[in-house]
Amino acid sequence: MSAVTATVTLEHFRTAYAESKPYYELLNGEAFQKALPTKLHSILQGVLFLVLKQLGFRSMTELTLAISETWEPTPDVCGLLGPDDGEPYPTKPIPVVIEVLSPRDPFTRVIQKCRKYSAWGIPDILVFDPIGREAWHWDTTADDLVRFHQSYSFKSKPAELHLADVFERFDAEL
Repeated sequence: MSAVTATVTLEHFRTAYAESKPYYELLNGEAFQKALPTKLHSILQGVLFLVLKQLGFRSMTELTLAISETWEPTPDVCGLLGPDDGEPYPTKPIPVVIEVLSPRDPFTRVIQKCRKYSAWGIPDILVFDPIGREAWHWDTTADDLVRFHQSYSFKSKPAELHLADVFERFDAEL
């Protein structure tokens, strides 16, 4: 995963990196290339997409959030509620963002992204590790990720995600 160290404008970022794969994200005015997703990452991303959909969210993968001029992250999975606003990118906080770890993801960058999601007012911020089979949610009081072991109760709507269900579905796809 590489970073372009000079501060870039949103316009330059979109022009220079929009068609690049793996995707780039604009984080605090710097362009960072996302880690190449592994097979395990991709499987878990698909499982989480389906779980959110079954819980009543409008699920999307790799959706760029255009909420800030200096931050334009692309979470692995997003959950939205309500009707589509017709815009290509969300410009306001959305209910759910999920990051799936890849072996080359710096955990400090994941925490940095979660902290920004929280500052924007995104209520449900989750991180999953397909190798360690662990999951965390963002705790605004602790200002940090907190591991959950059995289930997670969403703040944005009355719904619960069961970790055993997620990893049973994950195992079925291996």
